[in-house]
Amino acid sequence: MRSDPRQWILIGSTIVGGVIASMAVVACDPAPITDDDEDFEPAIAVPDCRPNNDGIIEASELPVVVGATARVRIGQQTPFDVNGDVDDDGTIVWDLTRPDPQDEPLGALSVEPMDGQYFEDFFPDADVAAPLVPGGSLLGPLRVDDDGWKLLGGVSADEDPAEGQTRIVYDAPTTLYPFPLREGSRVTSTSRATNALLLGLPTAFNDVTEVEVVRRGTVVLPDLILDNTLQVRVRFSRTLLAGDVKQVSYIFVHECLGEVARFVSEAVAVDATLDEDLPVADEAWRLAL
Repeated sequence: MRSDPRQWILIGSTIVGGVIASMAVVACDPAPITDDDEDFEPAIAVPDCRPNNDGIIEASELPVVVGATARVRIGQQTPFDVNGDVDDDGTIVWDLTRPDPQDEPLGALSVEPMDGQYFEDFFPDADVAAPLVPGGSLLGPLRVDDDGWKLLGGVSADEDPAEGQTRIVYDAPTTLYPFPLREGSRVTSTSRATNALLLGLPTAFNDVTEVEVVRRGTVVLPDLILDNTLQVRVRFSRTLLAGDVKQVSYIFVHECLGEVARFVSEAVAVDATLDEDLPVADEAWRLAL
C-alpha cells in the first residue's frame, strides 16, 4: 500500500433497490492543537485500524465511524475492465484513473447514528444508518457483527419527503460482507419485505443478494495505489408484486479503507441478458480527494 491508512477515516454505505453494499473513506487533516486545548476532543474518532496488507479483511479491519463524511466522484456510462491487466509479477492491476474523476459530479456519504432517528423503532437491531445515495436522502440501517455487515432494510432520511416515503424492513438481514473477507469468500442472502413503501407506494418483494470475492490485485486510483485489494462481485435480484429485476456490481475493498471504487450495471428484467463482465458500467463511484 502506498498511503498511510491511519490518515483516513472509514465510513460505510449501502444501496437498497440497486443494492450494492459499499464503503468509502475520506482523508482529513486533524485540527491544530494549542496549549489552550487541554480538553481537546476530536469531533470524529479515527479508528485504530492497522492493516497488515495480506489481502484478508477481518472485522477489525473494517471499522465504522459515525459522522465522518466521504467524497466520491460519480460517473455514468463508464468503461470498465473487470479482469484488469496482469503485470510481470503475475499481479492483476486495475487502472481506474480514467476517465479523469475531476470531470465527474461529487457526492457526499456519511454514516449516522440510529439514536434519535424517526425510524429507529423499525430497526431495533441496527447499529448505524448508512447512506444509500449521495446526499443521504435514503439510509440503510446496518448491524455490524464480527461475522459480517448486515443490511436490515432501507428508509427515507426524512419522515415526509416530497417524493414519498420509502420504508423497507427485511424479515431477515442481508449479509453484505462476510468476515473474514478473502478470495473465494461468498454468501447468499434472501430477504423478504412485506408492507413496504417505495416512494410512497405500498409494495412487497423478495431480494436475493449473492456476494463473492472473485479476485485480488492492485487498484490504481488518481490519488492512491493500493496493493492486495479485493474485488467483490454482488449479484442482486428482486421479485416484485409486478415485475422482477436483476443487477450486478463490482466493488473494490481494501483493509481499513473499505470500499475505494464501485462499478454498477443497469437494472434489467430477470429474463433479460446482462453482461456480467460489465464492459461499460451504468454508474461508477471512485474515492475522491
